[in-house]
Amino acid sequence: MSFEESSKAVRRKLAKLTDTDPNDWYLCMKARFGMACVFNALRDIKSYGEVITTPYTCITSINPILTSGLKPVYADIDPEFLSTTSVKSALVHPKTLAIVMQHTLGMIGDKTKLAKFAADRNLLLVEDAAHCVTRMARSKSGKILADISVHSFGVEKVLTTSKFGGAIYVNPELKKKNKELYEQICVKLGQLKEPDHFLGFRVRTYRFHNGVLQRMPKAIKPGFRSLQIKLGLLEPAIYPFEQDGQQDAPKNTNNYVNEKMLESLSKLKMNYMRREANVELYNKHMSSKHFKNVTSLNEPLLAYPILFKDQKKAQAAYEMLSASGYFIRRWYDPLIYPGPKSTKRYYYNPESVPVAEDISKRVLCLPTDLPAIETQKIIKLISQDA
Repeated sequence: MSFEESSKAVRRKLAKLTDTDPNDWYLCMKARFGMACVFNALRDIKSYGEVITTPYTCITSINPILTSGLKPVYADIDPEFLSTTSVKSALVHPKTLAIVMQHTLGMIGDKTKLAKFAADRNLLLVEDAAHCVTRMARSKSGKILADISVHSFGVEKVLTTSKFGGAIYVNPELKKKNKELYEQICVKLGQLKEPDHFLGFRVRTYRFHNGVLQRMPKAIKPGFRSLQIKLGLLEPAIYPFEQDGQQDAPKNTNNYVNEKMLESLSKLKMNYMRREANVELYNKHMSSKHFKNVTSLNEPLLAYPILFKDQKKAQAAYEMLSASGYFIRRWYDPLIYPGPKSTKRYYYNPESVPVAEDISKRVLCLPTDLPAIETQKIIKLISQDA
């Protein structure tokens, strides 16, 4: 299968899974590259402006805003969804251009209020669906709410067999609202070039080099990882320079990545079934006086969030479960994960988002991709009130 053929196959598969048109999908090596194309198009038309987003996210979703020359403005999060479900009118002014609607860990919920807020103010609504590939916020009638929808096949996402790849859905309805912006976005996404041989090599050998790293003694892992990156052997999830507001130039996928994306998408239904079943187990059987379950919805989450009474108890639970052999995430601690070198560079003021600041210190995210028997073991371990 040629690159062109595999690209078309991925777009057809995405369209089938989302009941959309394949021609409205664009591929990129990393989801952040696709976001950069969108914000670059916005900048080219408006010259300067602000994008409302959340600090309860990964740094790679903020960098595309910064590298495009736009300014991120942070809205606080809803503790029931760990994302922004509403925006204070005071954050919006004539230079506001867009809102990022993130589905943290795959919790979509009802985002119609936020979508209406954006539509009423003629703001571009960018959906960050990196944690829930092919799942999108919709109205009760099934209409896609976002103007742009960003999906990821990258490291530590729901599709574990694919380590690279992103997909951007450009809602054709945007053409009716802003034809110039619609066309600019489509052109920038459509002109992305395949990666050079060096990046292609790192992508193909990622599993091998990452596997070598994981087998290293803990004490020398950081140094060995840095050496791998300097030698051009490892393509990390986040480069050191990405913690300073920088980002590589956007690239397309290649044939290898497309084939991995297709392989992952063919397993997506079973993947989501397992995750949803585990979320149901957590919802039904896990409780403790030390924490509360963030959600009661049975959605196929990337990870299951629980919120402890204080940071000390969250850290103790993290250490206990990790010592028991489970991969536990502390998303997003710190905020703008894994934390910028300079908060000033990111225009970030902790006092503006007290809920996100508080929750990030007390949250723990449990795995949802394990066999049910392992999930039950986690529930037993963490539900002990001793």
